[in-house]
Amino acid sequence: MTFIGRANELEFLDSCYASPSAQLVVVYGRRRVGKTELLAHFATGRDHVFFSAPSATREEQLAAFSRQMFAAGAPAGRYLRQYPDWERALSDIAELPATSDGSRRLVIIDEFPYLVRADRSLPSVLQHLWDHTLKDSNVMLVLCGSAISFIEKEILSEKSPLYGRATGILKVDPMPYWDAARFFPAYDAPSQALTYAVLGGVPHYLAQFDPDEDVATNIRQRILRRGSALYSEVEFLMREEFREPATYNTILTAVALGATQLNDIAQRTMMPAQALSVYLRNLIEVSIVGREFPVDARPVGHSKAMRGLYRLSDNFFRFWYSFVAPNRSNLEMGDVDGVWRYDVEPALHDFAATPFERICADWLRRRNRQGELGFRTNRIGRWWDGKAEIDVVAVDRSGDHLLAGECKFRNRPVDVPILRDLQTKALRLAGTERSYALFSLAGFTDRLRDLAAQDGSIRLVDVADLY
Repeated sequence: MTFIGRANELEFLDSCYASPSAQLVVVYGRRRVGKTELLAHFATGRDHVFFSAPSATREEQLAAFSRQMFAAGAPAGRYLRQYPDWERALSDIAELPATSDGSRRLVIIDEFPYLVRADRSLPSVLQHLWDHTLKDSNVMLVLCGSAISFIEKEILSEKSPLYGRATGILKVDPMPYWDAARFFPAYDAPSQALTYAVLGGVPHYLAQFDPDEDVATNIRQRILRRGSALYSEVEFLMREEFREPATYNTILTAVALGATQLNDIAQRTMMPAQALSVYLRNLIEVSIVGREFPVDARPVGHSKAMRGLYRLSDNFFRFWYSFVAPNRSNLEMGDVDGVWRYDVEPALHDFAATPFERICADWLRRRNRQGELGFRTNRIGRWWDGKAEIDVVAVDRSGDHLLAGECKFRNRPVDVPILRDLQTKALRLAGTERSYALFSLAGFTDRLRDLAAQDGSIRLVDVADLY
């Protein structure tokens, strides 16, 4: 399959490779996000050693690493059957034969946390080797891992022996919606937006859909059908990531079905708020749940547990807990068409409204980077105050410039009353210069288009414009 997207990540890795000094680069991100594919694509055309660490004993891991290093020409292979320890194994990286074009030696260790779990001394061993040998060699060593909390606490934190040694740190996030759309080049813009609302930007999920089938067929055949990869994906990942998957399932179901405040989630799950906060923090660490604050909230408010709203930030998890989990009994009996007809299809556009808001916010961020908003914003997000809410707001650093946006993922054109309502709500926000953006799946009425043509503060963006 053709490699898609990741231009910024590849540019970063290329810059590390081109650096004249030795490089120790940490690449991490949640499972399925495409780290391995990214690094494999980066390594293509370069002499390299790519070691995918198995979840195995220390001896088995050393044996596997030895085989790859010796195959790459490591000199110890002439007199050893296997490295005796990690110090000897990693020190041999500096002794790999010079590359054919004289460029640096590239060694990638995927799932590095597996090695550390089998040998807790490994970070200290690597720190000693880096300080005394590797940092003065012509080497680019990449450590990659899916265990986000492990990487951040055991590799990057101040308590880690490797603290301060990394010359580059790259967290790989899900793809933006415009790259996700490239998986479905024959889809029209509404179908691309709906697919993103269901799958999000995780390449593994996007690759499961057949680009030659429509969205409805893909959902029925590749999510709702028992035995399909995406049908069991969430349960597999929950078992991989957490020791108490049943508890996390309960929490995620509550959030997916509308409980967004800590007290509401606690009531639905019948869990104490203090204990619940720990579980939610773990879900945030792996990018399944996000905690959202009004765009004008002060940073000090972000630290208070009772503030903010919790939402499923992963679109596919949100879809799975909204439609698959509640209908599991029927789906296990093979009633795919019934679940689609009575549960999924009637609610799908309403479900897609929230992901559509995120698409619109990302569109504004992209336009901001390109200098096309009319002012430079440093904050983009939702806003609410208990009496009103606005789908997306962009504010500049001074607070003088404000853009308020309304996002409508529905099958009728947006009309003037929606603009007037947005303008009224925007008066509740500070700002001396206001502009407005209306985003619509089904376009706009003629009278709204006429009004926007006469008023430069009104911007109309239909779904095709987003792509």
